Amino acid sequence: MRYVKQVSLIALYAFIATTARAQQALPTIEVGGAPLRSTSRPAAPAPTSERPQTGSAATAPPAPTTTRASPIVRYAVPAATYTITGNELQNTRAFNLTDNLLRQAPGVIVNDVAGSPFMPEVNFRGFVASPVAGTPQGLAVYQNGVRINEAWGDNVYWDMIPSVAIDRFTLVTGNPLFGLNAIGGAVTLDMKTGFTWQGFELDGRFGSRGRRQASMQHGLISGPFATYMAMEALGDDGYRQFSGAHIKRFYGDVGYRGESGEIHANVTLANNKFGVSGPAPVELANIDESAVYTTPQTIKNTLSMFDLNGVFQATPTWKLFGDMHYRAFDQARVDGNTTDFECEADEALCQSGAGDTNIPNFFNGQASLGVIDRTWTRSRTVGGTVQATNDDLYFGFHNKITFGVSYDHGWSAFYANEELGIIQPNLAVGGIGYIVEEPASGISSVSVRAANDYLGVYALDSLDLTDDLKVTAGARFNRAGIALYDMIGTTLNGNGIFSRINPVAGLTYKILPNVSAYASYSEANRAPTPLELGCADPNRPCLIDAFLVADPPLKQVESQTIEAGLRGDLAVPAVLPAYADALPGNFNWSLGLFHTYSFNDILSVPSAIAGRGYFTNAGTTLRQGFESSFRYTTERVNAFLSYTLTDATFRSTIMLGSPNNPLTQIFGTGGSILVTPGANLTSTPRHRFKAGIDFAVTPPWKVGADVHYSSGPWLRGDEINLAGTLPSYAILNLRTSYQLGPNIQVYGLLENVANTRARSFGTFFDTTSISFLAFNNPRMVSVGPPLGVYGGVKITY
Repeated sequence: MRYVKQVSLIALYAFIATTARAQQALPTIEVGGAPLRSTSRPAAPAPTSERPQTGSAATAPPAPTTTRASPIVRYAVPAATYTITGNELQNTRAFNLTDNLLRQAPGVIVNDVAGSPFMPEVNFRGFVASPVAGTPQGLAVYQNGVRINEAWGDNVYWDMIPSVAIDRFTLVTGNPLFGLNAIGGAVTLDMKTGFTWQGFELDGRFGSRGRRQASMQHGLISGPFATYMAMEALGDDGYRQFSGAHIKRFYGDVGYRGESGEIHANVTLANNKFGVSGPAPVELANIDESAVYTTPQTIKNTLSMFDLNGVFQATPTWKLFGDMHYRAFDQARVDGNTTDFECEADEALCQSGAGDTNIPNFFNGQASLGVIDRTWTRSRTVGGTVQATNDDLYFGFHNKITFGVSYDHGWSAFYANEELGIIQPNLAVGGIGYIVEEPASGISSVSVRAANDYLGVYALDSLDLTDDLKVTAGARFNRAGIALYDMIGTTLNGNGIFSRINPVAGLTYKILPNVSAYASYSEANRAPTPLELGCADPNRPCLIDAFLVADPPLKQVESQTIEAGLRGDLAVPAVLPAYADALPGNFNWSLGLFHTYSFNDILSVPSAIAGRGYFTNAGTTLRQGFESSFRYTTERVNAFLSYTLTDATFRSTIMLGSPNNPLTQIFGTGGSILVTPGANLTSTPRHRFKAGIDFAVTPPWKVGADVHYSSGPWLRGDEINLAGTLPSYAILNLRTSYQLGPNIQVYGLLENVANTRARSFGTFFDTTSISFLAFNNPRMVSVGPPLGVYGGVKITY
């Protein structure tokens, strides 16, 4: 309960602060294409059928026309869109948003790169949004319209998103109006407000591996005002050694709704600390699946984000939107590693792959050396959006046009150093207090500042040529200015400007009243991040995420996407009365094809010097495939099924560093591999299948299950596809709940029923890097969690 009390204090402070002063932040996104958050939401029914709504919607003034996408608007989007409501997300009872997406979101898979549920790499169509520094980011992520790709490396830290407060998750593809990083698509999260959720809910859970967690949410309408607050806390011992977690996060919103407008001020806070374990050698994992390869590895993330936004219905046909935001993110990271430094007996100094060093031979060559890398990142972002939408008839044709301007300014401070240590028998690195300063070896302390200026100007027009045919066209101009300032010397000073106009054009045609076809063409781009720009020289590689050097410039990534498909919504009783008793609910579905070329793709490449790497433009890549999604809902049943085929390949001949790939030793290629067109991209499984159902056996008793399957991906570092893939895996989860009374519910969860230890990520390592261990297999893998058993109680009013 210590965690619950701490979060309660944070929540109380934030709630008072939110109501006392206007907070500053930025907007969310309309599925129809405009970068705009819907602040004008009508009062909604209770979030679940298990709890009656206690707030009175009748006390609220009439809402302006909502900008949120309805099923009708969905037909007008000439690209794939996937929406999961907050109710559907909560059906799985997963603590993290990414766990819900893994189980339900079509085409989404999670790569366990860091060996922690709080550091997941979300992969969609072969593009990722990842918290792992140095990972090329191909998805843009928005919370209430605030772009939450962090300023330093465009990373997305999923652990800081309060999942219980999510009102709706939407995955949008083929829309450059979402700005930088929307190459593979954009994730938008609409959070709850007091207008959309009323009541009180307290949920507590205990279970396997010391899991104890609690969440609370409260929503209230009072006249034209509405308030909402949610907080979550978790303590966990972890399923790998040294991977325990302490998570605390809060979300609060205060809203006012008038006759022609609505305004909201909200805040998100997080204070999280957890251990990560990373991949372990296969031989070690086969002996002990909880084992880690060098430790400590800890991360501490803190966040304060404030948002002020509003919408105003200026006339019956004109709507204005404005937003301001401020986001403050801090991270402290400790990472124990092997090292390239080695010492020989009777030598006064140690050596490295770059030659002699100034490091004294403290232990006369009798110890296996390691290092502890420490990094501190401090990022701040402030920005805003102004947008106007006109919805009117012109020359007898219905037309909707949206145009706007967005601006974000970010500034980051990054510091890193490396402490020499000894690798102990339990593979923990014990520091000896000696800070490594070896510029000739590429290892020295770093202190750098970075500034980002992101400007976007956009417009999107949708014209109804007939009642059934809609044509959409638009464009966005992106300008990214990035500057680096070396606070120790001048080596890292530099700047770059990246600009581009990205067009989009498409059409939708309603074949039947409930079936439509769509097709679109779009372009997008992403600029290199300060982290990537500071580490792009193969002759002076960095300890990724730790040390930077002066580098040649990188080109920005540009993409071209073509999409086409069919989708529909079917109320079975209305269309097929004969089947009304057997299928009394609603059925919606979608089938689609996608084809995305990325030019000058940026990859993180390992160096021949152990433990280091660099970023490089990797020519042209192609991600194409097929997606299908089906969902059926009634008062008693909520079922879904989806399948995605992703073919992700290189389309250029390039030379990449992969020093630990065993084939480079066999063929003597000097630690590099020659990748040819047609080779598969690594860490991107080809097949993904998901299915699930929640069923009310009786009004108080509900049962549910879900399963997700993924084929095995190629190992990172094996871009030539000669070492084989990881094994395919399937995870089955079961759940049940029983309503003891109108306000109390008990429930039980069985996660990973078959105890499948999924291996979703793998790479190579140097088998000789620890002198007292003898490994033969150069593969490393991340091993997923085992069977988990949990029980909980939920109280609602």
